[in-house]
This record gives sequence, C-alpha cells and structure tokens, in this order.
Amino acid sequence: MDEADILIIGAGVIGLAIAAELSKKYKGIVVIERHNSFGQETSSRNSEVIHAGIYYPKDTLKAKMCVEGRSLLYEICQKNNIPFKKIGKLIVASEKDEIPALEELFQRGKDNGVDDLRLIDAADLKKIEPSVNGVAALHSPSTGIINSHKLMQLFQDTAQNNGAIMSYVSEVIDIKKNVYGYIVMVRNNNETIFLNTKVVINSAGLDSDRIAEMGGIDIEHFNYRLHYCKGQYFRVNHSKSHFIKRLVYPVPKPKSAGLGVHATLDLCGSLRLGPDEKYLNNRNKDYSVDSSQKNNFYSAANRLLPFINKDDLYEDIAGIRPKLQREGEDFRDFIIQEETDKGLTGFINLIGIESPGLTSSLAIAKYSTGLVGNLIK
Repeated sequence: MDEADILIIGAGVIGLAIAAELSKKYKGIVVIERHNSFGQETSSRNSEVIHAGIYYPKDTLKAKMCVEGRSLLYEICQKNNIPFKKIGKLIVASEKDEIPALEELFQRGKDNGVDDLRLIDAADLKKIEPSVNGVAALHSPSTGIINSHKLMQLFQDTAQNNGAIMSYVSEVIDIKKNVYGYIVMVRNNNETIFLNTKVVINSAGLDSDRIAEMGGIDIEHFNYRLHYCKGQYFRVNHSKSHFIKRLVYPVPKPKSAGLGVHATLDLCGSLRLGPDEKYLNNRNKDYSVDSSQKNNFYSAANRLLPFINKDDLYEDIAGIRPKLQREGEDFRDFIIQEETDKGLTGFINLIGIESPGLTSSLAIAKYSTGLVGNLIK
C-alpha cells in the first residue's frame, strides 16, 4: 500500500494553491486529479477576474478570503511575472431605482475593507467610459484580470519543486477511515491503487460533495450537497473591444446565482459577455453554449453597452458553478471545515468554492495550511 502524509483531491486552482503552500512546510504531499492536466473544469471556465471583495456579507469567508487573497494575488503575480492587469471595474445602475442597491454595495465593500471604492454619477461615468450608459456607477479601481493558467502552472511547479507528487488521470472511488488516518482507493487507468494518508484535503470542486459523502459525511444533514449552475459566455466582435477600458457589470439582482451578464476584457484585449445562470436539473457537466441565447445576451448588454449589436456576438465557452444554495435561495458561504466534530479527524472539506474562489486561492491555501498545522506538528 502506498503512503502519504497529506492527500489533496483536485488540481484546480484551489487544490494547486494549497499544494504549493503546504509544500513549503511539509513533505509527503500527493495531489490526485481525475483529468489529464490541472484546472480542466471550473478553474479554466470563468471570467479570470481578480475581485475586490464588494459583494459578500461582512465577516464571511468569501469576504475575508477575497480581500486578503486579492492582495496576495497581485503580489505573487508581480514577483513571478504572471500576466495580470489592474484595469478596474464599474458596477453600473441603468435606472434610478437601482441606485440604493449600488449604495448598499458601496457600504458593504467598505465594511469588508475595500477602501478605494467610489460612487460616481452619470456625468463622471461618461468621462471615464464614454460608451457606457448609466445613471450612476460604483467604481472599483482594484479589480483586475489575470492569466489563470499561468497562475496554476506556477502553483503546480512550486509544489513539485518542493517534492509534492502530482497524479493525473487518477479518480478517487472510495475513502475509509482507519487508525492511521484514511485509506483512499484510487482508479488510475485500469489499475486500482490504495493510498494510506494521515490527512485528506477535499478540493474536488464540482464533485467535492460526493467526496465528502465517500468520507462518511451525511451531506443532506449538513447541507453540503452541491447544485450545478451553468454559465455561458458570448464573445464580442473584436472591432468593438476598444469601446471600454474597464470591466462593466450590472447591479446584481437579489438572490441571483451570479453577478449578472457582464462585460469583461481579457489580457489580449478581447471582449466577452457572461456568464448567464441556469441551474441544471442533474449533474451532467454540459459545457455546450446555446446559440439561441444570443438575443438574451444582447438585451442584457445593450442596456449598458449600446455600441454592441446583435450580430457582434458569437458563442464562446460555458462553465459550471458548484453552488451550495439552491435556485432562489439566499447567500451561502464557502465551506472550509476540518471535520473532527463529525468523527473524521484529518478530513478537510472545501465545498462550494465558486466565485471569488480564484481571487481567494492564496488566502484559502493559507487558511487550509493553518488547519493542517493543527493536525501535523
């Protein structure tokens, strides 16, 4: 039987960040990933935005990890030449009745420690983004964009250089508690491997609830079950990319599954719209883009970005959010939990790590390392 001190399940941006951070202090780390490379699901199918920390209730993990993670992310990008741009963001009210919600976001951001936010009126909005329509906006200068693939590559390289083992095309099929810690059954191609480990870190993204269930947790009782919410993107004709210099977001609707269809620029200067939100009735990981949604994307964008024509849009990518809240339910926070109180000492769950997961990755890694430090002296 193979042995490890720490087994990390999932090589998305969170699992890789944890591996990189833990490998600075611990040996015997193994990362298991069922795909043939890192970041093949949620981590590579998002807007690649570095969020400021505006949207999340004060003192939640999402708020704290986002604000801390943003600073850490900019710092590591500068030190390691990871491509990024701090281009800023505008959350734009298209009607006067959205202004109170904008003011609430402004106050929430300040409460979370985002100290550079600025409320601007229609005249100031036109000065900084002449092609954007709106009656008011919240300006967030510290929002940015990043090359998430290069970031994940850095995390993987750091972990491997420090002795961590990456095992791709490896799928966890069973977990059993024992005296030592856990016996984890892994399918690698046609071979079944048994791995004995002291600590299991469940960073399995879209399947993290199932891994928790394998570990012996009643996911219904503890509200750990995930609900898949698909988000599609449409690319905008490149000739229109230069019309805006910042990210442009609508005011989010209450109990929405996302932040509304927004306009994001990438590091190449291309412009795209999305994601929308559609809860899936099953766990089918469907990454197709429905071309019939073009009209809805056009209508959503045209309120704020009148320079976009319907013919400018074409299908891009889709992603799936691992959401803890069901459709129409209120905010749910990240679950980052060491499960001693459930009789599973050494089992660390990270469940519902959606946006702002990318921004929070380094802060989550430090938090998780602290949990491991309570287990391995």
